[in-house]
Amino acid sequence: MKFLILGDLHGQIPNIYFKDYDAIIAPGDFCSSGGKQGLMRKYLFQALKEKLDNPEIKKEWYEIPGKEKTKELYELSIKDGRSILKKITSLGKPVYSVPGNADLTPRKESKWGYLRKDHFKRVIKDIKNFHNTHLKLLDIGDYQIIGYGICSGPEYPQTQEEKDRFDSKKLNKKKKYYKKTKNKLKNLFEKATKPVIFISHNVPYDTPLDMIDNSESPRNGEHCGSIITKELIEEYQPLVCIAGHMHEHFDKYQMGNTVAINSGFGSNVNILMELEGNRIKKLEFKRGK
Repeated sequence: MKFLILGDLHGQIPNIYFKDYDAIIAPGDFCSSGGKQGLMRKYLFQALKEKLDNPEIKKEWYEIPGKEKTKELYELSIKDGRSILKKITSLGKPVYSVPGNADLTPRKESKWGYLRKDHFKRVIKDIKNFHNTHLKLLDIGDYQIIGYGICSGPEYPQTQEEKDRFDSKKLNKKKKYYKKTKNKLKNLFEKATKPVIFISHNVPYDTPLDMIDNSESPRNGEHCGSIITKELIEEYQPLVCIAGHMHEHFDKYQMGNTVAINSGFGSNVNILMELEGNRIKKLEFKRGK
């Protein structure tokens, strides 16, 4: 079975460099984060930098542009995300995916009700041939897909410095989320009866695939992959883990019997993956101009 793998698109229509494939895998982040300028991302970085400099700051990122401007950015991002999905589903192949952290899923921790809504439902509404695999086990012939979306960093702080940024109540909340989410996914892996294709929005933590190399990021130089993704790979050894989120990398990394892939960022990166039985027969990375 042959798969076309796309990276994080963030509102960019992809260029397709391969013609012969049976299905498409895309690990999320279809929405533009507020147009080509990605203004929401800039406001998020600004708010995060302020909180890292002073953990006592309680200001939310949307307070920087204001609520009306934030709603405008959300509407633009939804429109851009839908354009992407219409384009890739028009290729006539099934698309298997998970929502990325930029795909406007509910921000349950937000004080503002608008951000607690599930806007991703609007992004994928009436999009045919699109399969959201988040926290699901999906059978596709000789293989099974398990999906884990949304994650933008370690689900639980991994350094004492990071732990010190949270009070005990918030740390306990993070630990409960980590355990609950991991157990849901463990149950899916336990049920799998065929070679597993693991689609994770974020790459595994503390690997060559998750180091931030972006001077604009407040976390430049840090590892910000997923703890859950790493631990599930180590424990269950799926055939392949296909992820994205970290824009700096477009590469693969061997983790035991599992090939972990960072599918990259933007309109000019594709991967062709051919599977045969319980092995990867071909893996070709293509970066256009």
